[in-house]
Amino acid sequence: MNRQCNVDGCTRQARPQRRLCQAHRARIRRYGDPHFTQWGTADPHDVELIVAEQRPVEGLTRLERVLVARGLTARHVPAAEVARIVGVDKRTVERWRSRDRQEQAA
Repeated sequence: MNRQCNVDGCTRQARPQRRLCQAHRARIRRYGDPHFTQWGTADPHDVELIVAEQRPVEGLTRLERVLVARGLTARHVPAAEVARIVGVDKRTVERWRSRDRQEQAA
């Protein structure tokens, strides 16, 4: 018997003999909140502070990492330095920059 996930608004099927879909089960285990996503939360004050000080910080959400990288790119900081500050690989920063350039051209 298939049943819907018990989280409001979720249209996915619950796992067999469970009440939640896999995605919501994982979010609850990781963050304690079935609606939490790392892309939806960013503190603009923290982002500006990190860009201004150009110092590495741990515990940034994905959205904050991208915003810090954009701010540092606007200040013409090299990709290797941005990667060190944000805590990702240099290639990731280059991909983000390429995607931003493509979006600006469109």
